[in-house]
Amino acid sequence: MKNRYWIITLLAHIAFSGFGFAQLVGKLTEEDKSALEGIIVEKYFVNNAKEHFDTVGGEFPKGAITYRIYVDMKPNYTLQAVFGVANHKLTIATTTSFFNNLKEGNGTGDKIYSKNINNNTVAFDSWLTMGAATESHNGVLLSEDADGSIITKLCFKKADGLKKEKIKPVTYFGIDPDFFNRNNKESVFTTNNGSWAVFGGIKGSTEANKVLIAQLTTDGKLSFELNVQIGTPTGASIQYVAKNSENQEFQFKQLTYQDK
Repeated sequence: MKNRYWIITLLAHIAFSGFGFAQLVGKLTEEDKSALEGIIVEKYFVNNAKEHFDTVGGEFPKGAITYRIYVDMKPNYTLQAVFGVANHKLTIATTTSFFNNLKEGNGTGDKIYSKNINNNTVAFDSWLTMGAATESHNGVLLSEDADGSIITKLCFKKADGLKKEKIKPVTYFGIDPDFFNRNNKESVFTTNNGSWAVFGGIKGSTEANKVLIAQLTTDGKLSFELNVQIGTPTGASIQYVAKNSENQEFQFKQLTYQDK
């Protein structure tokens, strides 16, 4: 119970920059209760072996899929945190392992350097994020990318899912993003006492208000259970959970995903 209070209190600080725990939820309107519109899982790239890649950063498995996960919100709402606490564990898993570029990759998207994005398999590295896909670009859906491409690989000739913007740094509590920055064969990333967040929250890079929270590459079947905290235009916060909702939490079906 202490662990749950610790992380929820941190989430309150994220939302209110030092205001008290009692202000975490605040007064919600009916409009606020449907702030979360969906969780989007984009198949950003499929390695079908039609294009050759330099494997300096590590062997890139044939058949591997690079997924991007977005939190889709109503306009004017902000994503404050992705979290796991007691009774609401966060889990990201695959039936094999996650591909991590060991040369110039990183465990967090805001530490991927755009000057390296065309090197070997950096563009397909696995990482966590709050919006950022490089140190100077936020992630956008390929279908919503209208500014061309800085990635020279054939698969991204028309769009690369990157939008040049000022990046907000990601803050991590109680988790190790380097899980996605080392050579491991572990298949499950999980926490019941941690989060990644942006202080003050973040909006999406387009009017559609979709915020990228992870890029994951695997040749196995991806699955996840996530929980997110969203800020309202009036300064309240809403927590959406994958299951076991209680008090003022809202259960949201799409926070659970299983690739078929």
